[in-house]
Amino acid sequence: MLMNKEDSLLLIIDVQEHLAPAQERPRDVINGCATLLDIAKKLGVPFIVAEQNHNSFGPTMIDLRIVLGENMTYYEKDTFSCYKNEEIREQIEKSGKKQIVIAGLETHICIMQTALDLQKEGYEVFVVADACSSRNEMQSALGIQRLLRNNVDVVTVEMAIFEWLENSRSPEFREVWSKRS
Repeated sequence: MLMNKEDSLLLIIDVQEHLAPAQERPRDVINGCATLLDIAKKLGVPFIVAEQNHNSFGPTMIDLRIVLGENMTYYEKDTFSCYKNEEIREQIEKSGKKQIVIAGLETHICIMQTALDLQKEGYEVFVVADACSSRNEMQSALGIQRLLRNNVDVVTVEMAIFEWLENSRSPEFREVWSKRS
């Protein structure tokens, strides 16, 4: 199945100032999440940004906050799975979207637990592998393997973007293509 912008919700998890720098590929995750958020905003795809223990791990990275703008709501959580956080779960359910596209940190903990919980509840889940990471490559690889074994779709930033865009005739496509070439 393909992702489509009408039925998608983007969930960015824990890309925070005191957590992101400790990851295996922090710049890839930050850039990937910022790109996904930028495209989601342009295409009208709703999104949720979750933060793990804001006081401990700091705010969402400035790169993402710039894309999001001043009036953005960030959802603080202490659960590893976003779906086990009542406020985030309510926002997901209230959106009415059936496809949840997930990116952020850490692949083997919050990303994996969230994806598996959402899938168990009947959502179509897509984890954006090149916009996710863990503190070491083995943890991330094992998290991806476990997701795949549990039939969660693992995709890339470009897969999400181009599936949301659907064709090359839109003004959004021309803008995206000019930035990527």
